[in-house]
Amino acid sequence: MIDPTDIRIGDVVRMRKAHPCGGTDWRVVRLGTDIGAVCLTCDRKVLLPRSKFAKRVKAMLTRGPAIPPLPTE
Repeated sequence: MIDPTDIRIGDVVRMRKAHPCGGTDWRVVRLGTDIGAVCLTCDRKVLLPRSKFAKRVKAMLTRGPAIPPLPTE
């Protein structure tokens, strides 16, 4: 299980169970109470509670930037 407080936007993670499309790799796109992730195979977006996300992650493949980019207008 990963540390649920050390998740960054842009992280690519491998989940324990495959998505129905067959993909197991996801990119984190939203942080908060829920973690937003996008399947890298079919581009489907899901929201998972932080606790479930931390339990379902099998491996951290790549890390996102330590400081997220500023939003553009």
